[in-house]
Amino acid sequence: MTLEEVNQRLQQADAQINSLSVSTTSKYNDTGASWWSATNAMTMSSIVLLFGLLVIFLATYLIRSGKNTEAVLRIFGTILIVVMAVFLVVAGYTDTQIAPVMGLLGTIAGYLLGKETKDT
Repeated sequence: MTLEEVNQRLQQADAQINSLSVSTTSKYNDTGASWWSATNAMTMSSIVLLFGLLVIFLATYLIRSGKNTEAVLRIFGTILIVVMAVFLVVAGYTDTQIAPVMGLLGTIAGYLLGKETKDT
């Protein structure tokens, strides 16, 4: 086998690899716009965060108006944990990025819901 034959085979292999990569990318680009774009993700993330802020302001109002502080914090803390979990999913984080945070949120939820209140 001569050096020219080796170069020719390498060029053929490169051409074949390039044709495969071009056909794959054109296949996905020709499908049109995706149903979930970065703008949609940002909009949904903003809405989820605004809902979380609304929950915090409502909890603050209820505590200042004299309601039972532990009950308010228990309910709204649980709601905020769910809001943060939904935010992480909507924002587009992968399961390996979300797993430690979900563990922490689960621990906090367990503490809030499992903690006994003192009756005085």
